[in-house]
Amino acid sequence: MPGVKSGDSATYGQVNASWKSSTAPVSPVKDLLGVSSVAVAVLNVVGNSVTARQTYTYPNGTTRVIVWVEDIRSGTGNMSSAIEWIIAGSLASPDRIYDSSSASTIGKTVQGVYAGSVRTVSIINSTQPEPGGFCKFLRIWDQNTGLLLGFALNYTVSNGNYHVSASASAQMNQTNAWVLPGHAGTRLPSPFLGLALFLAAAIGSASVYALHVRRRLIESL
Repeated sequence: MPGVKSGDSATYGQVNASWKSSTAPVSPVKDLLGVSSVAVAVLNVVGNSVTARQTYTYPNGTTRVIVWVEDIRSGTGNMSSAIEWIIAGSLASPDRIYDSSSASTIGKTVQGVYAGSVRTVSIINSTQPEPGGFCKFLRIWDQNTGLLLGFALNYTVSNGNYHVSASASAQMNQTNAWVLPGHAGTRLPSPFLGLALFLAAAIGSASVYALHVRRRLIESL
């Protein structure tokens, strides 16, 4: 069941994204390129269905807004296929984030301080090797609400004639889901300390792979 309610919101700062390619396939991080912050506001919750407004803000002050609807039990809807901004509440290791045998499994559940409160969080830290490349993906959610707390993604594939690399990361720095709006700054807990190290390790390890592209993986992200 959804852990969020109508009116809950979260803002993500320190957004970083890069994309390099010798051709022009669909970028798995295209929505985050050039973005300075992302805000997610829950508009409605009916049964397992969550409707949310997502606002991307750019350094020059312009914004781009989308509204998505997602069944957080089945994972069906038009929420970003690469990043699950909201999942069901009360999930814990080793639950799957959706009712599907192909859904990602929560690797561990720990505690940390977020937005002024001690929160139990669910973490997936995965490495998916592919012929010719890899995808490393760290995701952290608040267990009670299912709100995404932060993520870091690094993806690289290549062969003699083709090369693509993508990386992205962001972390929640404001929410009204468990503290008053005027006191919603986030203090970074231990799980987030690994974000920068995660990306640095992912980027540094790219050169050890013998890379051969499968464009299907890029599009599926």
